[in-house]
Amino acid sequence: MLIAVGGEKGSPGATTTAVALAASWPNPSVVVEADPGGGDLALRLRLPSGEALPPTPTVLTLAAAARAHLEDTQLVLRHASGLSDRLGVIPGHLLAEQSAGMAGSWEALASVLSYSELDVIVDVGRLDSGSPAMPIAAAADAVVVVGRPTTAGGLRLRERIKTLGPALAARRGQPAMIWAVVVTPARHSDAYIADLQHMLIAAGVDPVSVGHVLFDAAAAARIDDGENPTGRMSRTPLMRSARDLAGRISSLDARHVARGPDRPRNGFDGGNPSHRLNPEAAM
Repeated sequence: MLIAVGGEKGSPGATTTAVALAASWPNPSVVVEADPGGGDLALRLRLPSGEALPPTPTVLTLAAAARAHLEDTQLVLRHASGLSDRLGVIPGHLLAEQSAGMAGSWEALASVLSYSELDVIVDVGRLDSGSPAMPIAAAADAVVVVGRPTTAGGLRLRERIKTLGPALAARRGQPAMIWAVVVTPARHSDAYIADLQHMLIAAGVDPVSVGHVLFDAAAAARIDDGENPTGRMSRTPLMRSARDLAGRISSLDARHVARGPDRPRNGFDGGNPSHRLNPEAAM
């Protein structure tokens, strides 16, 4: 299953939401940072040894390899660094200027992500119809758009989905499965969701699934400090809410049944000291 996670302008936590979803996913998964504007997972996440992630592979090397391996079901696995036996990561480039190295490769990248044996959760950054990452969103089984739990945030989320839905459908040839997700405080989270759902339906933006992850500054700070999100953090409000959302989204996946080889369900192969899923990423 391929999940694209993007944010609206000024929305909090799209990257943290992607990491939390991947860490809570019911099957072994890889979180891929493919934000055209650059990202920071290479700085935020750590190997189980406490060491920083290796300088390669990254989404840049994956995109380069994808051009020659469009339907390679293990290419994502070979480019991922293991954070645990159930979670891998492929970090992105740090600066927006570095995304020039992916010019002409976004379609190929979308192909290998969609063919991956492992479920993939991709942070595509700020998502709009003109984003270079649109091929990934169009190939995704579900597109998660993260917004703020405010009236203004809800309105922006509504207008973004109204524009994004037809653009994705035009690329896919069929409607996309879109999830509007708000980052809410623990109190009144159900009310925020109900208000957003009413706002979307009243504007004719339907069907769109609505969900939430809890605003949890302490847990987000622990991820920023390099703590493994699959460990003791699983008991935090952030990870519990992400687990609920991941369960809802993953339960709708039927595509892998007819698409090819079954995905691994028992964790990553390997176990070398660096927890690299493969010590030599194939190019």
